[in-house]
Amino acid sequence: MTLRLLLLTFILFCLELGVFLVLLPWSALWERNYFLFRYPALAPYLLNNVLRGVISGLGLVDIGLACWYAAHFGAVLAQWRGEPSVPAESPPRESLSRGQTA
Repeated sequence: MTLRLLLLTFILFCLELGVFLVLLPWSALWERNYFLFRYPALAPYLLNNVLRGVISGLGLVDIGLACWYAAHFGAVLAQWRGEPSVPAESPPRESLSRGQTA
């Protein structure tokens, strides 16, 4: 139960952080922050659209990570518990010797 709650908290944290990182660089809060007032020389860098895009891209990666963990919730939970993973069974193959065709 504790591991399940921990994994769910991690997924929600990644999702929330990702949304925050995607939206923040394009908001008015980004343009009026402490660092711009304290260090005006940073303005050309912090207001650069490339930097904003990189930070938003990092947010998208974080959202993707949260979605991946949510999609593989059971497998990740089993791995954290130390349970052996059972690979999907594939039908047996007949071996062909050189020169034979199927």
